[in-house]
Amino acid sequence: MSRMKKYNKGVLLVEVETLKSEKLLNYLWKKDIKLRRIKRNSLTNYTMEIEFKDYNTLLEGVKKVDGKVKVLNRDGIMFTILKLKRRRSLIITLVIFIGVIYYLSSFIWSIDVVTENYIPPFEIREMLKDYGIEKGVNKNSFDVYRLQERIIDDNDEVMWVKARIEGCKLKVEIVERQAPPKIKEPEVTGNVIASKNGEVQRIFSKSGTVLVERGQVVKEGDVLIKGEQGKEGKEYITNAEGAVIAKTFYAVKKEVPKLKIEKKRTGKIAKSYYIDIKGKRIYLKNALNTFEKYDKIEDNKGIIKTEIYHEVLEEEKATNINDIVEEMKRSILLNLNKSVNVLDVKKDIKEQGDKVLIEVVIIAEEDISKNQTITDENDIDIGKEETINNEQQEN
Repeated sequence: MSRMKKYNKGVLLVEVETLKSEKLLNYLWKKDIKLRRIKRNSLTNYTMEIEFKDYNTLLEGVKKVDGKVKVLNRDGIMFTILKLKRRRSLIITLVIFIGVIYYLSSFIWSIDVVTENYIPPFEIREMLKDYGIEKGVNKNSFDVYRLQERIIDDNDEVMWVKARIEGCKLKVEIVERQAPPKIKEPEVTGNVIASKNGEVQRIFSKSGTVLVERGQVVKEGDVLIKGEQGKEGKEYITNAEGAVIAKTFYAVKKEVPKLKIEKKRTGKIAKSYYIDIKGKRIYLKNALNTFEKYDKIEDNKGIIKTEIYHEVLEEEKATNINDIVEEMKRSILLNLNKSVNVLDVKKDIKEQGDKVLIEVVIIAEEDISKNQTITDENDIDIGKEETINNEQQEN
């Protein structure tokens, strides 16, 4: 017992068997022994908790009443330490094992290289060996971000690298540099056609045959400059280039009432306060809304919600036609390209009963030419026939 005195801060759960239980308890209380969780199991059987330092006093008391004592459980840090001492070799082995695992986890034991099409993983592995990175290297001996930069600098075929350490594995992902696709220039030529309807004003031709003249009205898709040059009988295909400046028209219509109703608040208000409980309103103050015409505003923030009624008066006023015309004009101009030159703005206002029909037309000047790619000489001929047919229809 002398060996265990240094563990006297523990707690023991003991079972006592005696016919003189009251005498034993009185003896222990006189010795100032702290007893806890005393439980009577039968007339002669008791269980209780005592501190380990009082165990010898309990034994003396049990001998005096001719009883028996049995330790059921031990609790406390000192008993835990005692158990660990008995299993010292197991704990030392476990600590050594954890230490070895932790030490080995600080090394790279696997290298995974992922490439795309043309760069073999072997080539990247050889580069890593030249950098001193292979199986068994310490993780702290290199920086993955610096490694990414070195691979990109040393290999012109690499566009992007992602290097990451995952556990004991080094994973390197390679994105290869790809040459931009070669755009094949068309070996054939094309016409210059109209991108929209318009009245031709000026023509600037670099190559090709001009098929329109000033003052001629053309439609979207009409051929303006044909991709063909040369004298009659000696024509050859060429790339039609040029610009055709035409007068274009942008129109918009709108129907508005002659009179419009405007609402104006008088300044008189009425407020109601309520609480909303599962969709049911419980009013704390319900103002009487006596306004004939009003605007209603609800404030649903917070627990107490508010209804506000503003009295309004309605007045009939004549519609401001000029403001509407300006608004229609701005809507057209916003959709025009900056290169479009506005020549004139015309408006047409017609009264139809209690409504007004407004039409705004913007006359502009812009380049309506657009290149049209063709595949063979037959397309040139088709373009010529379409132009001739259009001229015949106009005549």
